[in-house]
Amino acid sequence: MKKQETSLGIMLDCSRNAVMKPEKVKEFAKLIAGMGYNMLQLYTEDTYEIKDEPFFGYMRGRYSQEELKDIDAYCQSIGVELVPCIQVLAHLNQITQWEPYFGMFDCNDILMVGEDKVYQLIDKMFEALESCFTSRRVNVGMDEAFLLGRGKYQDKHGYRDRVAILTEHLAKVKEIADKHGFSIMMWSDMFIRINNNGEYYGENLRIPQETIDSVPDGVELIYWDYYSKDKEHYAHMLKAHSDFKNPIAFAGGIWTWTGFAPNLKYSLDATEAAMRSVREYSVRDVFFTLWGDDGKDCSYFATLPVLYAAAKMANGEFDREKIKAEFEATYGYGFDEFMDLELPNITEEEESHVHSPAKYLLFNDPFLGIFDSTVHKDLPQRYADAAKQLAKSINGRAYDYLFDVQQKLLCVLADKCDLGIRLRQAYQTNDRESLKKMAELDFPKVKKDIELFTDAFHSLWLKENKAFGLEVQEIRLGGLQYRMEMCRKRLCSYLNNEIDKIDELEENNLAKYSGFEGKGICYNQYKTIVTTSVF
Repeated sequence: MKKQETSLGIMLDCSRNAVMKPEKVKEFAKLIAGMGYNMLQLYTEDTYEIKDEPFFGYMRGRYSQEELKDIDAYCQSIGVELVPCIQVLAHLNQITQWEPYFGMFDCNDILMVGEDKVYQLIDKMFEALESCFTSRRVNVGMDEAFLLGRGKYQDKHGYRDRVAILTEHLAKVKEIADKHGFSIMMWSDMFIRINNNGEYYGENLRIPQETIDSVPDGVELIYWDYYSKDKEHYAHMLKAHSDFKNPIAFAGGIWTWTGFAPNLKYSLDATEAAMRSVREYSVRDVFFTLWGDDGKDCSYFATLPVLYAAAKMANGEFDREKIKAEFEATYGYGFDEFMDLELPNITEEEESHVHSPAKYLLFNDPFLGIFDSTVHKDLPQRYADAAKQLAKSINGRAYDYLFDVQQKLLCVLADKCDLGIRLRQAYQTNDRESLKKMAELDFPKVKKDIELFTDAFHSLWLKENKAFGLEVQEIRLGGLQYRMEMCRKRLCSYLNNEIDKIDELEENNLAKYSGFEGKGICYNQYKTIVTTSVF
């Protein structure tokens, strides 16, 4: 496929457990094509088939070559360039568990640069892409390899300048790409971080001329940024990137990677600021990322209004009222109505930052209370009101299932968010009447809420994604239900004088983050939400 004159695209993360079903990828491609997008990137770390590499993507729901060819043909038919998005340096952590790849890593998930077997694997990656994709562009990743050259590589080769290691590897990757007829794009952050003490964003970024000169001609660098609502921030970063002689693309983000609910208002504001700068700098290739960090909790279809607005803004339309009216006329949903899918992430604050209570308050343990300090006294009622509001949107339309999941999550949060606070207070003041009520009514109610949410989420997952990866969600949500029951039983044992104390409730609650008492935070690491113990 001939490269588009300009590209406006979306990147779908299909590597963080949820591999979108091929028919749903096609549905998504058709959806964005109708908005004016002409490019779709599939982010696949190990979730695509490579011949003679049976453990690459094993039991991960990888796309078969036939599936990719079918998706590609469909995208071609509707004018969307399907661009492979892979990793050839870091972010390959899931294959580190398999014996055939044991000797291929420097440290963590970073490939061992310079090793023949590493380049043999990369060559196989490109051979697979060549047979499955019509596009001859590929995003090779190469981002966030923070410890490049500092593990087994250093043991073997001694200390070396990381820019040299990076550019030598890039040259080898480009040679392989050229062999298979691909031009490559890659995230730009490593070239900047290496020279700025690990920082990617900042006022005083320094990019030495030798670094600029080391990037091979024809490699497109992607400036990615999802973190600011300040137009001048993007202008500053674009100016810094303009020092490179290479073409520059821009990747914004629509926040789907902080738990079960999206952060839509923040995404919209950040996108507007970014697009105002991007248009001034005449960036030709623009796309928006939808990541699925920590297990891919959030449906990508939940971003519909921001997808629509981002396409409009990328083409110079910033009148939000006009955008909202056109959206409703096109999709049959009010723009603000669809934006309500982010309500499980509400806090008492103005939504000026990204918050993720939908994740950390769902899994916050009622006995440990690790995140109790973030709960504002008005939050239970706000969640209850939001649940009633969202229920009104479940009325026989195409995306009812999205609203159903978030409405049931809101019911959980309304009943559970302050349960640990009330429990600890009653325990420490010896209010046995309140404890008895919690054991008989509150804990069973929350457990039932979680069951209903789990069933709705399970249906959503299987509607949109292959089954692989769902086991993680079932273990987490099933564990939450079991933990609620075990906490209730221990509480009953205490009330029946079978045990003389509940150890966890003997402890005073400490704030997870000082200065954020009663305020929302952004936190999305399941294993450190549920426990402070080794996991």
